[in-house]
Amino acid sequence: MQMGTPPDPDRRPKFVKKAVGDPTYLKGGAQIWPVVPESPEPVLTVAPRLDREGNPLDPEIRVVEPEDELIEVDCAVEVDRADADELPVGNFRPTKVAVTLLDEQYALIQGSHELIYNGDRYLFGYEPESNGLFDVGVYTMIFYALDET
Repeated sequence: MQMGTPPDPDRRPKFVKKAVGDPTYLKGGAQIWPVVPESPEPVLTVAPRLDREGNPLDPEIRVVEPEDELIEVDCAVEVDRADADELPVGNFRPTKVAVTLLDEQYALIQGSHELIYNGDRYLFGYEPESNGLFDVGVYTMIFYALDET
């Protein structure tokens, strides 16, 4: 499904899947947690102690979070612009993006929590009931603007 795919790769929709795994802790450039068996440096057998925000108590330890996965698939994107129709004064309806996918593409991005489209960031809102014709499933995902230019 190549419908509506912009030629500019920066403008194509990218789905963001949360990274799975624990953060890595580095001290002096060497990984100390999780334990690296072949490391010549002394290693911790438990994760470093953290404060309430999740920062290590030892200021020399640096935290490296696992990176989120960016996935590009072919899809149809429909953007509903923000307006103030039928809302109380001062409340604005956020921009909504409806993304339509087929079975194969949906299987790749299922569980994505964010969408980057045309340089703007959108958070996953909900998934209406899916439709389909015969053996082909058509899925729609709704995202709401988080950071918009």
